[in-house]
Amino acid sequence: MSALRFSVLIIFFPILLSTCGRSDLIRIRILSPISETKKDHTIFTDTSDTAKKITTADPKTSGGSLYFLFKSIGLGYTTVTTKIDNEILNSSSNALLLREKTTLVTNYTDLAFGIGENYTLMWGAGVLAGGKLDTTLNYSEEPDDPVLHKNLSGHSLFLILGHHGFGFETLLGFRTNYIKADLEDSLSKAKKKKAAGSISYESSGLRFTTNQVQLGIGFTF
Repeated sequence: MSALRFSVLIIFFPILLSTCGRSDLIRIRILSPISETKKDHTIFTDTSDTAKKITTADPKTSGGSLYFLFKSIGLGYTTVTTKIDNEILNSSSNALLLREKTTLVTNYTDLAFGIGENYTLMWGAGVLAGGKLDTTLNYSEEPDDPVLHKNLSGHSLFLILGHHGFGFETLLGFRTNYIKADLEDSLSKAKKKKAAGSISYESSGLRFTTNQVQLGIGFTF
């Protein structure tokens, strides 16, 4: 699927550039996420034979993007941090069964294309250039149990609209990130609890898709 997305982008970019006016300005653009699509990114689930209630908080995202465009092509760097919290309690006693706290940090090197002058369209793709995925589990009164992840990879697609006036721009963007990771549970208690049937999770091949709405400003020269 990722190869298909990139193939579509490679075909789509030249068509837009040949049919629409190119920009003659140099632009510096800064954007930051203001909202994250509500989605359950929970990795771990309590499977004990107990009546339970589950509280899953909406993902919280922070970070930013910086782009430098020379006329109609540019480079950028984006960092996105997504925090995921999930809590499972015994519905009768409110005793903690499982709490999951996950922090996903991803850094992208972006390639961007832009068209237009006063009203602009910028789009492009990013390749994951670094990051980390940290998860901490809590079971009842037991100490924190860190779970390791490795082989983080992925890519990103983005689209940004801009309005230019008096030497600066106002920007509205949307970004989708596709992340893959492998879970390493050999040093955690989670592996034993999974074998005992008290919790469940995928042992490898984790997949995340996060979506952010962005706002920003730009400067033209």
